[in-house]
Amino acid sequence: MKKIVIGTAGHIDHGKTALIKALTGIDCDRLKEEKERGITTELGFAHYRFGDDLLVGIVDVPGHEKFIRHMVAGAWGIDMVLFVIAADEGVMPQTREHMDICEMLGIKRGIVVITKKDLVDNEMVELVQEDVKEFLAGRVLENSPIMVVSAMTKENIPELKDAIATLADEIQERSREGIFRLPVDRVFTIKGLGTIVTGTCISGSLKVGEEVDIYPLSKRTKVKNIQAYHEDTEEIIAGQRVALNLQGIEKSEIARGVIIGKPGTLIFTHRIDATLKYLKLPYKPIKNDTVMRFHIATTQEEARLVVLGKDAIEPGEELFVQFVFKNPLVALPGDNFILRGSYAIQTIGGGRVLDIMPPKHKRKAADLERIYDVLTHGDDLEKTRYHVRKGGFEGVHEETLCILMGKDRSYAAALTGQLERLGRVKSVGKITVDMEAFEAYKKTLTSIITSFFEKNPLKAGMSKEELRTRLPRVEPSIFQKALEESISANLVEVEKDKVKVKSPGEKIDKSLEQTESGVLKVLFGHWLTPPGLKELAYETGRNERELKDILGKLNFQGRVVKLKSDMYFHRDAIEDLKQKAISYLTAKKEMTPSDFKSVVDISRKYMIPLLEYLDEIKLTIRSGDKRILRN
Repeated sequence: MKKIVIGTAGHIDHGKTALIKALTGIDCDRLKEEKERGITTELGFAHYRFGDDLLVGIVDVPGHEKFIRHMVAGAWGIDMVLFVIAADEGVMPQTREHMDICEMLGIKRGIVVITKKDLVDNEMVELVQEDVKEFLAGRVLENSPIMVVSAMTKENIPELKDAIATLADEIQERSREGIFRLPVDRVFTIKGLGTIVTGTCISGSLKVGEEVDIYPLSKRTKVKNIQAYHEDTEEIIAGQRVALNLQGIEKSEIARGVIIGKPGTLIFTHRIDATLKYLKLPYKPIKNDTVMRFHIATTQEEARLVVLGKDAIEPGEELFVQFVFKNPLVALPGDNFILRGSYAIQTIGGGRVLDIMPPKHKRKAADLERIYDVLTHGDDLEKTRYHVRKGGFEGVHEETLCILMGKDRSYAAALTGQLERLGRVKSVGKITVDMEAFEAYKKTLTSIITSFFEKNPLKAGMSKEELRTRLPRVEPSIFQKALEESISANLVEVEKDKVKVKSPGEKIDKSLEQTESGVLKVLFGHWLTPPGLKELAYETGRNERELKDILGKLNFQGRVVKLKSDMYFHRDAIEDLKQKAISYLTAKKEMTPSDFKSVVDISRKYMIPLLEYLDEIKLTIRSGDKRILRN
């Protein structure tokens, strides 16, 4: 069965609620105040089955100017509109504003219904029809059917039902693919069940038992039960009016305006790029930095307008703009929004969301036109690369990229896969990096290593960790991939944990080789009583700074052994010490410092650090004042 959602629109008291009751038998005015005053103040909901092939959910919106926020909330996400104009009044102020809102929200299909035919004569009906045709000229519903009905006498109601079914047949049912979103338009409780939220499922699908997040409240819960059109169901898909029974959430915790989504599929944003069309109204230009009321889905938020290419936007103009929000909200690219003045009650414009994680653009910058062109006219491949390039060296995680594109994971993965085959991006695990940025990162890596060796020719190399911290901040996997590719390209090499420049046929510095040999000779001569750095510098003829680098390199190569107390021993001396300790402990089973002194005959200055070294390398275990062999 095909499922779509239609909504009403039109001036207050033009018969929208009565029309729905005549169509469905359902009275959408459920509040006591609405029945007493005879006007709709809240959203109402109904549904109607057209045989076995079509199920229509209907949203009844308020017509009064004070409830425009409710009207926008109800109209967002509908597939077609019943645009209602009363035969006894004709086109009125909210008729015009509701039409503007429908156009701004991208509603392209509808039926214009002239109601209250029973209150006027045929001549009046004809005059109103002419008035309506004139009003619709140049509007999105200009070529839509115009039907004259009476909700009281039911005249032409059957014909209206036929027209709805015919138009619904032309509407493509929403795909169950994509990111699940349910903007909440009503919250209530049922005794024994708990909190219920209702809304129109505008994309994706959801099953009973799945976890959901409530944005922007950062609350997670589980769906206990789902109803669509008052019937229990195991799964809902886009295009249905639904009610969710949420587990462990109090009614007081949530309200209209929140978005229900699956965990990790939506993000908060404080800033968006968008197109904005300022309606051709008798108003002044809107200056940059003006604070406006921004309506999207069921959410209303205060926003500061940034006019990117000019200092103001003129009535009738459509421009590339940025909005900065006072509080974060949830949106996806392609969403339509309505803009109203901070204090005025008139809708002044609207547009479409282009980017939900844009940088803070420099106004009147040269690249704004290029960005606008990609975001408005580019295909999905071009938009994907744009978002990846924004990520710079850090790239974009696959979950974030899905949200930025407003697509599900499989579709986004297909896009990045195609870009990788074209050589435009590099995939590193779950992160995608622009290829130009990745190559620049590798170039910076080799440049840092080369510069390091030019300044420190005596060092064994730079540690991986030091190299990583000197590079632009990225995920460890990106650093590792760049290092691996640099090694494969013979640009650098890694020995143990040290990175150094790879130079084929490396020339041997005879002077350095002689110095190293001299240092080793001195240490060998002193055996287990090596000189300090100052004395060693004197004996080898090198300054202490150079000597420290040489000793570090020799220690890295394993030709000398450094103890914690900055003592450097020849490797052969340490190996001899280890063998003597093993021989003694094998025969005697345990060894005190005095026993050790009898074996090596050195002072405490050297004896204690050497004993601790034997413990550190796990040759011995200390027990009180004695040491035994570790098995």
